[in-house]
This record gives sequence, structure tokens and C-alpha cells, in this order.
Amino acid sequence: MNHEIESFGHLMIARTTGQQPVRLSRSPDEVTFLAFDASIKRLVELHVLGKGQPVDAGTRQAVLRRAREVALFRGPSFTRILDVGEDQGLAYYTSNLNDGEFVGEYVRRIGPPPPALVFALVHQLLEDLIRLKDQQQVVPSLHLDRVLVTTQEDAFLQLRLYDLGLTSRETPQQGAARLVVEGCRLIFQLLTGREHQGENPDLFPAMTAVPMNLRTTMRSALNDGGAHVPVSLERLKDDVREAHAALVSSIQARTSRKQLLVTPALQPKSQIQSVLLENVPVETILGSRFLVVEDENFRRQPFSIPCVNAKNEQPVTVHLLPPSRIVDKALYEAVPLQMWRFDPGRHPNILRSLSLWESPDWTFLTEEREPGFSLSRLLAERVCLNPSEVLVLMRQVREGQEQALECGVERLDLHPSSIYLRVGKNGPTQARECERLMQKRVDVWPPFHVKLRAHLTLRNLYEPPLVDKPELGEHPESHLADRDYRHRVFIGLASYLLTGERQTGGRPVFPETMPEVLGGYICECLEKCRQHGAAPSPAEFLARFEELMNGPAAPDLLTRMRGAMVNVEDMESAGSVSDFDDDDYADSMSSTRSEEHSS
Repeated sequence: MNHEIESFGHLMIARTTGQQPVRLSRSPDEVTFLAFDASIKRLVELHVLGKGQPVDAGTRQAVLRRAREVALFRGPSFTRILDVGEDQGLAYYTSNLNDGEFVGEYVRRIGPPPPALVFALVHQLLEDLIRLKDQQQVVPSLHLDRVLVTTQEDAFLQLRLYDLGLTSRETPQQGAARLVVEGCRLIFQLLTGREHQGENPDLFPAMTAVPMNLRTTMRSALNDGGAHVPVSLERLKDDVREAHAALVSSIQARTSRKQLLVTPALQPKSQIQSVLLENVPVETILGSRFLVVEDENFRRQPFSIPCVNAKNEQPVTVHLLPPSRIVDKALYEAVPLQMWRFDPGRHPNILRSLSLWESPDWTFLTEEREPGFSLSRLLAERVCLNPSEVLVLMRQVREGQEQALECGVERLDLHPSSIYLRVGKNGPTQARECERLMQKRVDVWPPFHVKLRAHLTLRNLYEPPLVDKPELGEHPESHLADRDYRHRVFIGLASYLLTGERQTGGRPVFPETMPEVLGGYICECLEKCRQHGAAPSPAEFLARFEELMNGPAAPDLLTRMRGAMVNVEDMESAGSVSDFDDDDYADSMSSTRSEEHSS
């Protein structure tokens, strides 16, 4: 492959300061570059199959067919394939940009994580794998020993497979056995902090503390190179779940996601930050203009840094946007042209940007830093919200959309990390106000404003959108497509808040307290989002949402299974039933026993 090429189809390959292509370390069978997809305006990973060398037509078509099958995979544990194609005689596919840390580097840096966290992470990974039973010809080609430790929605730890094994020539039986061995090696590495090199697992104290069933499974898989693996992925998942349940309470076992909460000690390093900054410290890039501060209310992001303006001591958030060697600045708009129209008094639900200035390498965008926290942090504390809370938040989100439209901004990113909750005032009561907003009772929530970000950040350029493009139909006019996007992303955000995760396919899983009729309506709206122009408007959605939330509750499953209720009057005529078939016989036996006792 010619590494001097600047574009690959509609993809623009990113460059280093030395004008070399930016390479990413992924599968050894592929050549992976950082690229910008102009069609979706996202930074993506460009995977060129066959190690970047041309292959024969038959092999190329087989690999492309397998890639299209893997593109149907949904779930946070998998790299999401966006596009598959051929160019210049090479087969390639693009995927979402994965930011995180390789599992080996992660455990070497922080040490072995707590066992309960290890089992929760691995169980989540195995559960996503087993859901893909219909693609048995593809699943065995995956590699469980090539994993990134990343974060899901900036709040929860997640293991993600980055090598999909598209060029694998293994049989399904060989691949299934290998997956079990690699899964056990992954558990061993996370528990002990080192790779398995053929040692007896029982020699490590961390392994002797593992429950017997999982220890037996791992012993049989790791000894003798895993030549004879008597278990399946399903059995391994059950053993991991049992091991996790042995370490936590029954309530924690049912809500394992809460245990995956990211803490500063467990935060994985950002590969994208090191690749784009080329290991230059953020403080050096910012220079003397801004002073970086550590603020507990702001979760530190690779390219969003809480700072203080050195000139006027104003609290700001500095967003670093990519240099032109990474993304041509003509391909995206950092600040809408209508930004000058936003007025704090008339548009209280818009988070304003303060300045935008460019250097030869980087673009800096500053925004006002107000007291409060992002919506993603609220979800990190609560996992998901109840319908009454969602209704309160979505009303203000709708107002923010209308305020943006008033100023001519057609599209807003409604991802929870781009939505800010302004609450309280800087001072001694600030922590108390934030704590009240995180409680489950809406009636004790303090006054707050939902603020939507109208300007662009680097997160918007590499994170997957909240909703996918519709599968059916297409709007010929851009303003109609923008209106449909506003409807779909509004419904996507409501579903996200109710379930705690983005919908990547399949039926959403709502909490048990969710009214059944309301859950059915959300699913119906998500299905309509797959068609252009079918999704209801935010006003219609909220009206129906509130109606179903406050309406009479539908009978639950237990009530329906009990059948029809019988009136008390109908039961009174049944009379009484004796415990004996013959009362006279019982009386005679009683008199006989009394005579024998007297004699």
C-alpha cells in the first residue's frame, strides 16, 4: 500500500507533524489509519485488510462478505463497523474511533483491579458475545485477547474487542475452543496483573481465591495450552457470574453496572490524546493563557480542560479542536455563524462559547464554566432516571431546541455529555445543591437550567451519534432532514435517560418500575425513527409521554395470569367442607378410643 496517499475514497487520512499517516495499533492482520469521513463528519478508523497488500478477488470478496456480517453486530463490547468497500484493489472497512487503553498496559499501570470489577467486566463482555449466536460463522473469529479498556458514555468501564478476525481461516469449532482459552487468559491477566505464560494458575494467590467452579474451568483451559477445553462460552459466563455473585450482595449482583463506575484511579488513558498531541503535555499547548485546574465537578476529558483565564481569572472550559493536518477546517464548523445571536436573557438553555482562536497547529474554543455538572454525570450516579424526572429534563431540552431554532441553528448534539445542568451558585452551598439534584425525588430538586451546547467539540467529531441514520427513505431537502433529525434525536435522548444507555439495535431494556404502556410507546417511537419523517415531533412526544405516565396503570403480568375475579356473593353458596369424608365415622372412632382409655 502506498503510504503517501492522502485520501482513500471519501476518507481523508490524518497526518503527523512530519506529514506521515497516523497509524493506529490494532489487528496484526490489518493496517489501520486515523481518517476523517466527510460523509458523516466523523473521525474514524480506516482498516485496510490483508496487511495493506492486494489479495486475489476470491479472498477479497470472502473478507468483504464477512465484514458486512460483522457490521450487523450491536453492543458496546464490539467495534462498530460503519462502512465496507474496495478502493485501489484493496478491501477496507471503517469503524468508530475507539479510545482507551490496551488491557495489558492498563493492568501494568494501575495493578490488578478488584476481583468483583473484573468479573463484572468479563461477564458483560461474554454476555454480548453469546447474544450473537445467530452469527456462529463469524463469532468464533473474534479475539478475546485483543481488548481495550475504555469507558462507556464517560461513566462506566467497558471491555471492547478491537480485532474482529475478518481474515481468520479457523473452523467454527476451533474458534469456539480458542475463545474459551482466550477468555480465561483475559481473566487471569486482569486478576494477577500479568499475562499467562504456561504457569499453573493455582500458584497465584489471586487465583486460589476464585470460586471453585471458575477455578476448575480456568485450570482446564490454561493447562496444556488449552488443547482439550471441555467447556463452552455459556459455561464460562455462568462460572463468571457465580464468582461475581459470591463477592457482592444480591442487590449488587442484580445491578452490576453500578460497580463499573469510573473513578480517577480506574480511568483508562486516552490513546487519541497521545496520538493527536504526540505526547506533548496539555499545559505546554495551552501556554500561559490558561491555568489548568482540578475540579471535582468536572470529569476530566482528553480535550475538554477546566481552566482559569490568566488575564481576568474567569473560569472557562477550553476545548481543543484538531489541527488541519488531522481534519481540514473547511470540513466542519466549530461555531455556528448565528452564535452572535444567542442572548443569555432570551436563551437561557444555550451554553455559550466565549472565544475561538486558531494557532498553526490547534484551534482553541472556550466556553463559560458555570456551577453544575453534565447530564452524563447524573446518569453515572443514577444509572437511569424514572419517567417523571425524564419529563422535567426533556421539557427544558425542547425549550433549548426552540431557542436554537430561533437563532437559526438547525442541529444540536443531544448526547448527555454535551448537555449541562446549571444548578446552584459557587459557594459553600454548591455541593449540597448538586447532591439534591442527584436524589430520586423530583420534589426536592433545586431550581436548575438545562443548557445545550451549540458549538462543536472534538468529542462530536469522533463519538458515534446518539441516533443512527434512518434506514428507510430520504428527505430531498436539507431543512426537512434537519427537522427529522431533531425529532429522532429527541426521542433517542429520552430512551437513553430511561435505560441508561444508547440504543444500538434491538428492543430497549427498561427498569421494572417502568409503566408497560409507556415502555411500549417508547419502543414504537424508536421503530419510527428508522424511517424518514415518521418520528413524532418533540411536542407530540412529550404530550403522549405525560399522558401515559399519569394514566391508569395497565394490569401487570401476575394480575393477568390470575384470571377473572370472583364475587364474594358467588362464593358464599359453596358452603363448608369437612376435613373428613365421614363425620359419623370420625365420631365413632373418637368414642372407641375414649372407652379403651378408661378401661
